[in-house]
Amino acid sequence: MIKIGRTSGTWVCGIFLTCNFNFALADVVSDTERVLNWLEITNPQIFSSHPTTQTNLEPWLFRHYPEAGIYAGVNKSDNRAYAIGGPWGSAPVLIDSLPNLVSQVPAGKWLGAKPVFQQTAQFFDNLEVAISANGDAVAVWLETDSDISINSVWAMHYNATTNDWSKPTLLDNGAQNAYEPKVAMDANGNATVVWVQQLESKLSTWAARFQAGFGWEAAVLLENKNSSDSGGFPQSDVAMDNMGNAIVIWSQRIGVQSFIYANRYIIGQGWGAAKFIDLDIPDQVDASFNPKIAINNNGDAIAVWSNINTSNIRVSHYQPRSDTWDSSPRELGPGVQPEIAISDSGNAIVVAPARISLADSFQVAAWHYNPNSGWDPAVKILDQGRVEETKSFVRIAMNARGNAIASWSQLDSSGSVSAFTNYFENGQWGAPTAIEANNAVEVVNQGVEVGLDSSGRAFAVWRQEARDGSSQDNWASIRQADTSDWSINSLAKTPGSMTEPRLAVSSTGRAIAVWLHSDEKSNTGRYLVANQFK
Repeated sequence: MIKIGRTSGTWVCGIFLTCNFNFALADVVSDTERVLNWLEITNPQIFSSHPTTQTNLEPWLFRHYPEAGIYAGVNKSDNRAYAIGGPWGSAPVLIDSLPNLVSQVPAGKWLGAKPVFQQTAQFFDNLEVAISANGDAVAVWLETDSDISINSVWAMHYNATTNDWSKPTLLDNGAQNAYEPKVAMDANGNATVVWVQQLESKLSTWAARFQAGFGWEAAVLLENKNSSDSGGFPQSDVAMDNMGNAIVIWSQRIGVQSFIYANRYIIGQGWGAAKFIDLDIPDQVDASFNPKIAINNNGDAIAVWSNINTSNIRVSHYQPRSDTWDSSPRELGPGVQPEIAISDSGNAIVVAPARISLADSFQVAAWHYNPNSGWDPAVKILDQGRVEETKSFVRIAMNARGNAIASWSQLDSSGSVSAFTNYFENGQWGAPTAIEANNAVEVVNQGVEVGLDSSGRAFAVWRQEARDGSSQDNWASIRQADTSDWSINSLAKTPGSMTEPRLAVSSTGRAIAVWLHSDEKSNTGRYLVANQFK
């Protein structure tokens, strides 16, 4: 634990503003993020929230904790950490040098796979997980009642303070089939789950919220205009900012068409009205699906989805000040199953498997958005130089600073499927990197999950299968900030079959991977398994 002492210090902004910078900026930024994150985790009685690091007052990198009246940060000129306010009073206090503080921050490790729930009779699938800044987590899934063949949405909450998982909670009414639940969390441990469910003869979008310290609230119907439960795309997504505001989007069937709708939750006000954010072209049967949403801590949001008729990716921006979406979505280019991530400055990246021309194989495509100049005119191919076709969806994660990482699975030169990533830093993509090289055990085609903390440390998880079918293993790899090396660890090597791991990474550097494991040998049922990094 980092000890915070009251050492006398000097807060001379005028002098600092004229000092030369003598330290590598990238190291100072990432080290500052690591130290402030760890200060919050180890001293929650003082640092009770998780604000974004401010960079607009040179030469300071700092966080403001308004609930306690505290400023804590690092001066890039002298490479020292200071605090003012709260228990430190009105005079600035030197905490320690940044290198000394960094040396006290543990590197972290995976704690080992543990079953957190066993289901002996029912079948469950569509697992998702989210994590908060302090390490609280929520896992959601669909569970099938074998007697009545109805899929219902269930959730479990993990309390990082007590290190306990709750009992499973049924979130829907259990009357008719539910589909594809998604979950998001804010910095303070509140969560929002969204799903699509049959209501009488219609498909409807529902949401349920978890309030930290109180528990689950009753599910709320967000929209009920789908005219048929046959066909269409029962898909939705959700994102939350650090304050707890949320945006939900979904694919809504109307007649023979399907369009993208959105709804916003505002702290203290609740849910608003559903808004149409798609295109409705006259005399054209339209079909939009695979909706994804990302939001930053300023409330700016970007939605992205696929469209069958044009085979293009559509994107729409949300402005919180005016509570409006773009009057008409933009089409970025060809692609399927797009993913979206956004930084606090409003920079964003969309990734997707894409055929740039009909003669091409699927490649890993990326589009970059700058709030000052808009979308880059050209698509970036992240697996540039590789001739093998990508074998999976593409994932993207971005932190508040604007660093990002994309991940996917792809054939390597030996003919095996391997896990790949590409890192985005200082506005530039790097080269595609294989992060595992065990050619006797292939990465499963479904892909590679990825996450990024505020310091720039990257996490990836995936499942591998032996070519002869003799083993299934879940793996993880970590790339420390300001390095290019990936360290590989086994998440689980146990008898039986397991699903691909799902990953959630907090801005503070905590992570959790979850998956479903079936023990066919002993026939003891299916388990929800979790492995935590801290």
